Amino acid sequence: MRSTIALLTLVAALPLSAQQNDPLAFLRRAPDGADRSFAAYRNQPYRPVRSGEVRSAGFLTELRSMPFGRVLGPVTPPVMHATESSETALPGSVIAVLPPPGAAYQRGDTVLLARVVPGPDGWGDIIVPTGLARIGDHTPRQTFATVIAMYGPVRMGQVALPLEPVNNPGMVQPVAITGPTGEIIAGRETRELEQVGGVMFINVGRAAGVRIGDFIAVHRRAGPRLNAADTADDVVAVAQVVRVGDKSSTIKLVRVIDPDIRAGAPVVRIATLPG
Repeated sequence: MRSTIALLTLVAALPLSAQQNDPLAFLRRAPDGADRSFAAYRNQPYRPVRSGEVRSAGFLTELRSMPFGRVLGPVTPPVMHATESSETALPGSVIAVLPPPGAAYQRGDTVLLARVVPGPDGWGDIIVPTGLARIGDHTPRQTFATVIAMYGPVRMGQVALPLEPVNNPGMVQPVAITGPTGEIIAGRETRELEQVGGVMFINVGRAAGVRIGDFIAVHRRAGPRLNAADTADDVVAVAQVVRVGDKSSTIKLVRVIDPDIRAGAPVVRIATLPG
C-alpha cells in the first residue's frame, strides 16, 4: 500500500510535459520541497514486486482445467465438521477443505482460496482470490486448514488451489523497453470507471515475453466520435504486471489519468525488470 501511495505522489509532483516525454516518469522522485507531508511515504524503499499483490490479483484460466479443491466452510469445533452456512471465516479460524480428486494436501502446505467467476468469451473463468490457508490435520472425510491471510470473504463453496511461488527480483529498478503490444480484455470486476489499484486483464502473456513486474501503458484508441471531438492516442493509465499466463496477464493500475478504460483499449509494455 505504501509503495502504491509513493508512486502516485511522485507522479503528481512531476510536470505533465516530463511525464509525457519520459515513459518511466512515474518512478522518478519528486523535488525535495514538494509534498512534504508525504515525505515518509516517498522515503520508503522501492519494492519492484510485492508477493501480496501477486497472490491477491487473480487471473484468467485461459480455458485450462485447474486443480480445484473445495472449501467446505468454517469448522466448529475443529474436531467435528464444517458448518454448512454462508458464514465468513476470519484470519486464524479453521476451515475444512477437500483436495482435488486423486490428490492430497500435506500438513504445512499453503493453498490459495478463491471465487470462480465466468470470464470473457474465449478466456475461461476469472479466479478471484479471497485468502490463503495453511493445511493442518486430516480426518478420513476432510482436511483442516487455518486461514492466514484474507483478500475477501472466505466462504463455503469457494475453491482451493496450490500456491504458486513468487520470485523476488531483488532491489532492481525498471528499465525502459518497447513492446509487446496488445489490448485490454476486461476488468476483474465490472466498473463504470477504473481507479488506482484496479485489476484488469490483457491479451499478452508469457508467450510474448511479458514477465511479472513489467510496466504497461494503457492507451486511448484514436478515432472519430459522434457530435464530439475525435479521440487521440493518449496514455490513460499505467499498470504493473502482477501475474502472467501463457496468453494473458493480470495488471494492477498504479496511475490513472482517464478512468474510462474499456475492453479493447491498446496496451504496450514500457518497462521491465532486469534479470
